Amino acid sequence: MKILYFTSTGNNLYISQKLGGELLSIPKLVKNNEFDIQDECVGIVFPVFFANSPKMLREFLKKVNIKTDYLFIITSYGSDGDQNALRIMIETLQNRGIHVNYANSVLMVDNFLPMFDMAEEKKIKKDEDIDAQIESIKEDIDLRKDFRLSKKMFTDIPNIEDVLEKTMISKFHISVSEDCTNCQICSRVCPRGNIAFADEKPVIGENCEFCLGCVHHCKNNVLTINDEKNSSERFRNPHIKLSQIIKSNNVLT
Repeated sequence: MKILYFTSTGNNLYISQKLGGELLSIPKLVKNNEFDIQDECVGIVFPVFFANSPKMLREFLKKVNIKTDYLFIITSYGSDGDQNALRIMIETLQNRGIHVNYANSVLMVDNFLPMFDMAEEKKIKKDEDIDAQIESIKEDIDLRKDFRLSKKMFTDIPNIEDVLEKTMISKFHISVSEDCTNCQICSRVCPRGNIAFADEKPVIGENCEFCLGCVHHCKNNVLTINDEKNSSERFRNPHIKLSQIIKSNNVLT
């Protein structure tokens, strides 16, 4: 079994590890121009961004060739949007002649700082509840169950994902304080490779996923986003090391 995953704060790497199999980072696949995937069972594990999947994953899906007897897709989400993201993913793959056998979601800590207090999220999203969801999904996959999550959409607004993405990216922005120590962790965790350094300070480019990995992994809280709910709290999945995220998002590590 091969699992293709996208991660910035570790949630989706954790899901992938729990499901097992050979893990393949989507940012690495993109950077290495590897788009041919073949196995008896293939999975795609990704986070919900603005009721959709990350832009990098959407671009990947336009090029990837998947040959498998059983394809599953799993998304992690913090509030709403999982059903919409799964629907779009299924339609995108079906339009390319790729059938999805199984689609489901896992409720986890939402890392979008302007909307969620990380301290509160960590309290209410319990490890045992998350593991129970993943274990149930793993059992379904092991049995090669056919299932596509179906529940009421959280909104009836057409193309809500486009509206949300444009609204959020125009409203929120990442700032860098003068206290930066030039550790360059932000650059190393960025799945896009979108952060350069000038005068020993990070400069965020125009190709941002808005995954906030750079903000959450900054060891001195030098990187911030406006209107945070709790500026002192950050999140990385407690079962995933920073080095694992860096390795996932860089071709040279």
